[in-house]
Amino acid sequence: MCAVMTSGSFAAAGRELGYTASAVSQQMSALEKSLDIHLFEREARRVVPTEAARYLQQRADEVFDLVGQIDIDIARLGAGQVGHLRVGTFDSAGGPIVGQAIARFLVRRRDVGITLDEGEPYDLFPRVSDGTLDVALGFEYDLVPSRFPSNLALTEILTEELFIIAPQKHRLVAKGSVDLRELEHETWVAHREETPSHQCLIALLQGSGVEPNIAFRSNNLGTVKGIVAAGLALALVPEMSLRDSSDGVVALPMSQILPKRHIVAAVRDGDDLPLTEAFLQALRWAAGK
Repeated sequence: MCAVMTSGSFAAAGRELGYTASAVSQQMSALEKSLDIHLFEREARRVVPTEAARYLQQRADEVFDLVGQIDIDIARLGAGQVGHLRVGTFDSAGGPIVGQAIARFLVRRRDVGITLDEGEPYDLFPRVSDGTLDVALGFEYDLVPSRFPSNLALTEILTEELFIIAPQKHRLVAKGSVDLRELEHETWVAHREETPSHQCLIALLQGSGVEPNIAFRSNNLGTVKGIVAAGLALALVPEMSLRDSSDGVVALPMSQILPKRHIVAAVRDGDDLPLTEAFLQALRWAAGK
């Protein structure tokens, strides 16, 4: 139809498109019949488009422009340059890893949106499983079996040492080597019972014949370290929480090898979206700094 409107005749449109004038005329007649509207005034040497034809061409141009933009957008989606990413993280990884990872991820991604939610892995990983988050950062502890949804793929981002921390004036701080059995009568501050951190502490101490006296519980590492610094308890904490040396706690020099914490990123199994992979790369970069 556009060729007919531009050239002003069926014959000229046919030559441009490689059809006969009769074939073009029949196609236009079929289009008019299907739309139940008159598109061309047929004169002896030319055809004149009606208002309906001009309107139809305008809307067709808009559709072609839209299709072209969709092709561009799909290409940008495939290149990870447009879209939205929903991320979950646990509290203590927010500053050291996630903040830096988001900043790196957004470089040259002006049209990418990102949202961040915070929680424990047992809250966040099911949300990745059901599709309400795209990627979540969590952790696994040695000595504690993982119980994550089966449709998740886990990528290890960082492995951390665990340390038993005490107040700076604790009786065991000056020793060159501390055995776990020397902690028999100590008081402990731990995370809540449902957390792998708590379960790891129990398994570690009971494995050495020590029954822990847990008097305080908090999932906030700042609170945990504050209780230790006040001389009220000992705690088992990951390496990441010891980066600040001015908080009044010290790591005891243990003679036994302590278990480790593994920081992992969870995505849905089979999710190979460019944005997700780009964010995993940013997490690895931030963890390696």
